[in-house]
Amino acid sequence: MIVLKSSHGLQKWQKTSGQHSSTIIILAMMASTLVGFIGGSIYSKSGFGPPIVSSAVSICQKTESHTRIRHQEQEQEGRTIALSVVEEIVPPDLLPKYTQQLPFNVTRSMLRQSRPVIGNTQRLHAYLEKLQSRKCTKIIFIGGSVTAGHNAGGVKAAYPEPFIEWLNTKFPCSEKNGTHGRHEYETMPAHGSLALFVKWPAVALIKELDLVVIEENVNDSFPSGLAHALEEKGSIGEDAHYQHAWYFEVAIRRLLMLRTPDPPAIVTFNADYIGRRWAFPPYSNPESDRKLLFRNNAEPLKNWVSSMYEIPVFSAVIWMLPLAGKKGRDWQFNRTANPYNTAAWHADACCHPPKKGHVLLSLILAYCLLEEQKVMQSDINFDIAPGQRDFTADISSPILREPLYLSPEEDNMYVLQDDLECGGFDFTDPQKQESWKDAVVANRGWDWFADNKDKDKYGFIADGVGGGQHIALSLTGEQYGKVELTYVVSYENFGIALAWLDDSRENSHQIFCNTTAKIGAKGMPQRFDGFWDKQVSVPKTELLAKGLKKGEEKTFHICLTPRDDKRAGPENKFKLLSVRVF
Repeated sequence: MIVLKSSHGLQKWQKTSGQHSSTIIILAMMASTLVGFIGGSIYSKSGFGPPIVSSAVSICQKTESHTRIRHQEQEQEGRTIALSVVEEIVPPDLLPKYTQQLPFNVTRSMLRQSRPVIGNTQRLHAYLEKLQSRKCTKIIFIGGSVTAGHNAGGVKAAYPEPFIEWLNTKFPCSEKNGTHGRHEYETMPAHGSLALFVKWPAVALIKELDLVVIEENVNDSFPSGLAHALEEKGSIGEDAHYQHAWYFEVAIRRLLMLRTPDPPAIVTFNADYIGRRWAFPPYSNPESDRKLLFRNNAEPLKNWVSSMYEIPVFSAVIWMLPLAGKKGRDWQFNRTANPYNTAAWHADACCHPPKKGHVLLSLILAYCLLEEQKVMQSDINFDIAPGQRDFTADISSPILREPLYLSPEEDNMYVLQDDLECGGFDFTDPQKQESWKDAVVANRGWDWFADNKDKDKYGFIADGVGGGQHIALSLTGEQYGKVELTYVVSYENFGIALAWLDDSRENSHQIFCNTTAKIGAKGMPQRFDGFWDKQVSVPKTELLAKGLKKGEEKTFHICLTPRDDKRAGPENKFKLLSVRVF
């Protein structure tokens, strides 16, 4: 209560201090005029003389001095308020970590700006109810190098780690047998919405999941192309903002349809921005930057797409970026005078906070959760019209709004998958061997079998450190001209394959198949990398760059390249799960 009264008084003083100063100056001028009349100095050969001016300036100087002192008091009060809001959020056991490592004083007014999109909070409330009932929960953080803790000390130094520590301290949980448990998390380095599109099968396989935090603001700022579009998008399809919005919408629609087993809560987290875009040359070009719609900041479109799907948005960028540069570019990169400067916020010239910055990101997530908990526990929570409920969360018949960017065919292909018409071959189903065995026109070193302990995970597998294994299948193009590969990626013993289409059954790229695959090698077919940086094996889906027109017949080739000595594990294999054409 003391802090709240102090803050109210501060605001009241700010509103009236300008009026008080004006009144003092006017009274000073009247007093000086009166002195001039009495002393006889008001009339002189030069007309109105300096006594009035000098007296007024003197009073003004005193007033300005008083104002500076009061501003210093405000700054001291601001520090008290900042500490109090951190104390409200962080349990006492963790408080030293936050008060000692936060990069600058964090005020309540800063944190209040961290919710640019409130969204539909039905799913978030369901998650908070799990926390309040002491249920242990699972979170996945889908993000890029910021979520991976690049230049901050790695994953264990990134914001998910202190956030989970806070969550376990603030909301202790119990296992089903009554023993003490822990909230758990995993990170998925999607490196942008396009990469998440490709790696989506790994998310779809998760059986239990309560909260998804999707952080792709930085990575979606870079052009990615739009290879998966099924309709011609025109010139807008060449725009990087449109491309990332298209892939981001696919991700949001897929997440909304996910059941693990309940509909998970979903949060868009805008954790950072590209600092060099606001810097001096050679890091940026002011003339070309002025012609960029959002200066390579994906947040406006992230907020737009999230708002249309009523996804809550938590953000550090929404207030940190304007706060850093509100006095110009010199100020934005002034490490000495500006505590919010972009140079100190980043550990490099790009977009990666140092370790202390990740503590702030954790605090923002914690604040936003607690603020929503307050709403949930108040009467405001009941002031909801029937039409406001989350129709996507219905278990039996979820309803998604019409897409913003996806055509009906694209939505059906990548999200709904209803009555999906496609050709090609599925090697995972032992009952479908007859559908593809006659399509194999050449095979040297690839075997079809189940390589797991339970003998139920089938696929075409090539294995050998020397590489060179080759298989060819006959393919016919379908309506959209796309050829899609699904294969296994894992943390060790998996290598790199090359794939291409041509008119021959023979291996026209045997030299490349017998050579360690190097990125950018001239003339080399498309690479498909079986490495995955998690200690699991999951499927990955990727398009072949060169497609097939409807009715066109080609031979599909794939070969395993020799093992790279830098790879984990002594083996070198590749497991192909399917080749689809649509």
